[in-house]
Amino acid sequence: MALSPVFVVGTGRCGSTLLSSCLSSHPDVLSLSEFVVFVTDLGGRISETFPNDPKDGEYVWSQLSGTHPRQTLMLRHNVMMDEALYRPGPGRRYTAETGIPAIAATTLLHLDPDPDRLFDELEPYVRSLPSAPIGTQYRRIFDELAQQKKARVWVERSGGSLRVVHRLRAHFPDARFVHIVRDGRNTAISMSRHYGFRIALIAAQLTEILGIDPYENPDRKFADDIPDDLACYLPECFDAERFRTESVPLPLCGHYWSGEIIAGLNELAGLPSDRLLTLRYEDILSSPKPTLSRFFEFILQGNANGDIDAMAKTVTAPKSSWTHLPHGIREQLVKACRPGFEALGELYAGEWT
Repeated sequence: MALSPVFVVGTGRCGSTLLSSCLSSHPDVLSLSEFVVFVTDLGGRISETFPNDPKDGEYVWSQLSGTHPRQTLMLRHNVMMDEALYRPGPGRRYTAETGIPAIAATTLLHLDPDPDRLFDELEPYVRSLPSAPIGTQYRRIFDELAQQKKARVWVERSGGSLRVVHRLRAHFPDARFVHIVRDGRNTAISMSRHYGFRIALIAAQLTEILGIDPYENPDRKFADDIPDDLACYLPECFDAERFRTESVPLPLCGHYWSGEIIAGLNELAGLPSDRLLTLRYEDILSSPKPTLSRFFEFILQGNANGDIDAMAKTVTAPKSSWTHLPHGIREQLVKACRPGFEALGELYAGEWT
């Protein structure tokens, strides 16, 4: 019997990439890593990725094969995030100039060492799909890939996907969810330094000022309203060196984490225990084998199988900690994260106050 699909969701920078690595090594699982994040162009094309009306295969392929602007900008300025596994070079079809198709950036490389070949094989199948709701279309594609791999279940995991849980629940009504949570103070530190998070935050600020997404639309009617510290990130004058050296203020990242946690918990509310598993990243670090076993038992609805011992040995602790921050910024960060911790309730009781 086919198992219902699983989405691993979180705020981003919460340890979910580690879970993708484990998923990709399990023989019973089709690991769809970073599908949502790259097809939505780091969150800039959510409505295009999840339209409300039915779409045919040509439309779906245009989303999967699109060389989207934010990713292409980062690639050309050599500030692409580490999670993007497809890098131009010998033996690769796509370059910084051509851009990399959204589904090829990471997703296909988790499935095949030759993503260009798999891309070519997938194209005629997707383009031939008859019109259907977008969830049905994605499910057809993922089911086909799972069948090719002889996997029992497919699992999609994208950094920052907590923001689209309501769309995932709407388009995949039988889906199960793993919500991975990490201490917001350490999450904020990781967010502040991460290229993908920073470009998404910059794009959101520019879009609010301009009324359009400047990476998608050349309209600069309100360009004079953009402060200098943001204007340097417009695509026509992108300052890559400044982008590399600057970081997002930690309290802002803490506020963002709290907001995502609160909104995500509201969207996940009401799911029964057989459809929602909450994992703490800290538990993976301290007790990798039992925590990963619980993870795979939920996904496979039974015995974890797979080489959990080998997976557990790949778990390593991060180097940075909020406890090493100067007192002033530490206090600001704690205050910013308080609403998120309060929403999580018992999950971190006594660990953050």
